[in-house]
Order: sequence, then structure tokens, then C-alpha cells
Amino acid sequence: MKKRLLAALVSASIFAACGGAEAPAFPVPDEDYSHLGLSDAEAAGLLSLEQIDDYPLYTMHHYAEYDYEEYDALSAVPSETAMPWGCSLFAALSDSASRIFGRNFDWEFSPALLLFAHPGEGYTSVAMVDIAYLGFAGDLSQNLTARPIEDLVGLLDAPYIPFDGLNEAGLVIGMAAVAPGNMPVDPEKETIGSLGAIRVMLDKAATVEEALDILLGYNIDFEGGPPVHYLIADATGDSVLVEYYDGQVHVFESTTKWHQATNFLRAAVDSPQGQCSRYDTIAAELEATQGDLDVDGALQLLATVAQGHTQWSVVYNASSGQLKVVMGKDFDRVYPFSLEMAP
Repeated sequence: MKKRLLAALVSASIFAACGGAEAPAFPVPDEDYSHLGLSDAEAAGLLSLEQIDDYPLYTMHHYAEYDYEEYDALSAVPSETAMPWGCSLFAALSDSASRIFGRNFDWEFSPALLLFAHPGEGYTSVAMVDIAYLGFAGDLSQNLTARPIEDLVGLLDAPYIPFDGLNEAGLVIGMAAVAPGNMPVDPEKETIGSLGAIRVMLDKAATVEEALDILLGYNIDFEGGPPVHYLIADATGDSVLVEYYDGQVHVFESTTKWHQATNFLRAAVDSPQGQCSRYDTIAAELEATQGDLDVDGALQLLATVAQGHTQWSVVYNASSGQLKVVMGKDFDRVYPFSLEMAP
């Protein structure tokens, strides 16, 4: 796969340099996959698949256009077992050169794809996706790079279900499951799935303010999965927690340079202290450091609050576009990645 992609990319660059038509924004495959119903952009994305870790963790680039109207079909948080949700999220934003966002995703076995999305109109982003919900659960998630391209087509739906992510403008988002908030449907708004909302924000928003404008413009459909709340931060140091409770949208702006969330509704309690031990541990560390955590400190905090069913841990640097990923609590094995930031 890599040789074909490299050759195509070099050929496209030479063609553009020699005054030909504008080169595609993806490495054109040297084989035609139209007989499989795949465009060159779709095939290029599937051919970019690489396996990083045996958990497994894969990376892939997505170059094809995707239809926002399709979000409703695939973007509710899936929930098919009684496994407890237990995610932990925090933003440590004191250092303007290193705005840090950490997140543990705690669920049943979750084979992961780190997806680099390149929308035709919108920000490039990187996001973690649980590919069990794309047809690659259990043993079916193993050794995908050894399988023929036609077996991988389900991965083309990965943009629709980001569980957390960062875009090139420095916007970073994570979600955690919470109790039902009994939200009515506003007939004046369009409805979108809980994960599809993350995709729209990653594609279209550069700041927390822009993300809020997008989020508040939709009804969020939690059908088929648990309700969630969203922790959102950006490269300016702004952050909010957005919740849906008692028929209202609640936006908690931070009065400090840090923010955090676990699995209870902040809007449903008088004080967050004592509601969740993981929350209290995170809050104490952020208070002690005044929201000034480096990547290693963030990973250590995620390790401290990890649970038996923690599937992945990720630290995003909203300032630099760098991130580090740990699979299955193996904090001795940390995988670094980078997303080129916008000028």
C-alpha cells in the first residue's frame, strides 16, 4: 500500500510542477477501483490504513467528501451492553504555548482508528473512532491491513462517529456519557446525532464560541445510546462544558484556566465535589498545578484515573497540533502523532 501511495503522490507533484492541471489533494492510487464502487479519493483513504498497535490501533486518512445529512444514520453513541461508561476529560489551559486536553475513553473492548479527516471545505482534523461500530468488532478488527480493500469499505463511515478530536485551528472536543436530561425537541432546529455534532464542530469551528453556535443550532439525538455532555476547548484557552438537562441546554464556562468532566451532570448537582472520585482527583491536580500540565503530566493524570475498562487515553495539544495515544492502559507504550496547524 505505502509504495503505491508514495508513487502516486510523487507523480502528482511532478505533474503539477510541470504546469499540468491542479493535482488532487490526495495521493491518487495507481489502480482503478471503480469496479468496487470506489472513487479515487475513497480508495486513497482506504489504502492509507496503517496498523500502529496490536490492541489494535490504526491510522487512516479520509479524503472523500461526506454528506452531513448522513450524520443522523450513524452518529448516535452506540450502546449495546451493560458495560458502565466511565470516561474522564480535562482541559489544562494555563500555558498559551501548550493548551492540553486529556481524555480516557472507558467502555467495552474498542478497537480504535485515529482518523485524519481532510474535508473539501472545512478544517483538517484528527479524531479517535471505535471501529467496532463500523463492522470491525472483536476478531474482525485484527490485521485489517492484510485484507483486500473491498473488505475495508466500512471504514469510509469513520468520519461520522468521532468520539474525541482536534482540528487544525486548535479546537478540541470530547464527550462523556451522563444520565438522561429529558430534552424536548425544538421543531425550529435540525436534529443530529451526538457524535455527528462533534464532526460538524471539528469541520466548521475554530473556537469554542463558534462550536457553541453550531451545537446550540441543533437538537441532539441520543436515541440508541446514552446521553452525553461535551467538554470543548480551544487554542485561545477558552473552554466550556455543555449539558442537556431538565429541558434546557446548560453551558458551564470555566472561571479558571482549567476544566474537567466525568459521568455526572454538573447541572443536576449543587456542587461537583464528592460526585465522582475520578472527578475529584482531576480537580485536585488541576487546582494544584493551576491548570499548567505538560503532556507527560497529563498522561500521568489519565493513568491515575484509568479504570479496568479504559480503552484508550489521548492527550491533545491544542496549541501545537501534537497528540499522544495510549491503548488499553499500556502507559509504557505511548504513540506520538501530529496534526499540522493552520497559519
